[in-house]
Amino acid sequence: MKEEKYIIGIVLGYVLKIMKSSKKETKFNREFASIRHGNYPKFINLVNGNIPEMVLYNHGEIEVNPKPKTENIDFVGLFMAGPSMKYFYEKCVSEYGVFIDNEISNELYYQIGLFEITIRIHANNHKKIEENHTFERIINDLRQSLSLSANKIDTLQKGRKLLNVIKHGMKKNYSWSEGITDFKKAQNVMNERQIVLEY
Repeated sequence: MKEEKYIIGIVLGYVLKIMKSSKKETKFNREFASIRHGNYPKFINLVNGNIPEMVLYNHGEIEVNPKPKTENIDFVGLFMAGPSMKYFYEKCVSEYGVFIDNEISNELYYQIGLFEITIRIHANNHKKIEENHTFERIINDLRQSLSLSANKIDTLQKGRKLLNVIKHGMKKNYSWSEGITDFKKAQNVMNERQIVLEY
């Protein structure tokens, strides 16, 4: 049975591919920033997509078709933003088309796209994080909240560097193959500690 993919990984992976190719992605900067930081209400408002019908049960309270809230940096937020993400992805493909990257596969872009939002969701489940918290700081805070060793944190930070290079440009003497190897090691740490998105 083929595993269903998260639309956020597809969307973010594609936008990262645009950034690495040096295509001008400024047209969608606000949308990209809002979903990367888990600000689903802002993203839904920017894209103006539909919100699926849902019923939430939380601490004895039942909510029918709740509105997106800033604290929904979790699976609820992802679910609410799904239709908007699909619509946004279609706009991106219409703008930039389909193209090949010789260093990074589409599957790896998908995994890189999920990397930051997955860690942000797990971090927020343990301690409220703010939109302006840097990703580096959020990873460092996992040492206490998830009892990760300094070595594991270092592995996650090295994996984060691949994402940074894609977003901000290749540095002199940077090796894509080494960066990909470091990223996969970071993924192994995440899988070992169950820092994953689950259906």
